[in-house]
Amino acid sequence: MRELLTTLDEWAAADPEVAVATVVRTSGSTPRPVGARMAIARDGRMAGSVSGGCLEGAVVEEALSTLEGRAAPRVLHYGISDELGWEVGLACGGTVDVLLHTMRWDGSDPALAALRDALAEKRAAALVTVTDGEHAGRTALVDEDGGLAGSLGSAALDAGAAAAAAGRLDSGQPGVEEVEGVAVYVEPHVPRPLLAVVGAVHIGIALSTLARVLGYRVVVIDPRTAFLTAERLPDADELVARWPDDALPELRLGPRDAAVCLSHDAKFDEPTLDCLLRSPVGYIGAIGSRTTHGKRVARLRDSGFTDADIARVHSPVGLDLGSRTPEEIALAIMAEIVAVRRGRRGGLLAAAAPATAAGTP
Repeated sequence: MRELLTTLDEWAAADPEVAVATVVRTSGSTPRPVGARMAIARDGRMAGSVSGGCLEGAVVEEALSTLEGRAAPRVLHYGISDELGWEVGLACGGTVDVLLHTMRWDGSDPALAALRDALAEKRAAALVTVTDGEHAGRTALVDEDGGLAGSLGSAALDAGAAAAAAGRLDSGQPGVEEVEGVAVYVEPHVPRPLLAVVGAVHIGIALSTLARVLGYRVVVIDPRTAFLTAERLPDADELVARWPDDALPELRLGPRDAAVCLSHDAKFDEPTLDCLLRSPVGYIGAIGSRTTHGKRVARLRDSGFTDADIARVHSPVGLDLGSRTPEEIALAIMAEIVAVRRGRRGGLLAAAAPATAAGTP
């Protein structure tokens, strides 16, 4: 939705009602992922894409009939033939489910008004839309505290909306959930995940650059101002010249965020890990050899942390890529952060077991 806001604002001046087509489920090879969206105006204008071109004409026809009141909100099911697949660069076909419904972009819909506010204030929120049944097309917004704006059409659906959205808000991934036997599409809108880097060392420079490319907001923390400069760390979003135990609590790190300690120094390590292990941050990494980490583990136990707590710390940090240079080490660290965030262990794709089913991520 975020990428269509400017277009929807422009269209609303002439006609605030638009049809919205959203990819809610895929199987096999498909041109666009779950979450891809297209808006269609009553005069035939369109923005966005649900298929890279091979299905747009059919979707526009369906959308116009919906805007004219000749068809109710519904899920359109398309098969991508091998021929169409080749046209859009795929080796084989797949299937796509597209949710089609209308919305009014004039502030009258409480869910969409709340979404606009959440995006402007960079607050996490999830747009929940009923995909089938008598309430198909009804939309509500669930905020990060579980509050609801708008209604899905029944008290039971409204009561289950927060639970349906919770996991999607944590992962940041859109998909279909079930509430009271009804399928709903959950589209989370979350701020960029944050990577806190403790230690403005050379690896931190490369790590900041790579993390930013991967969509992270990067904060580098180091009280040594000689190291913590914009010239050395041009890709960091924020430089914090404070001790980590003073700076980290203010970042409010959550399950989608990550933190890495690169200091090689116990006076940095200990306060950093003490703070991080008391937070819900999704990934904790600490540089050092197995011997160094063994000593670290003993200190953490002496501080009262359990083995389960300590197991959250990834050290030696990063996937085993045989890294040697700072840039390669940064790549190994970011690879592990992504793997942990996606619930994977890393390793060769060729050696991984094939997926048994495709569909909602």
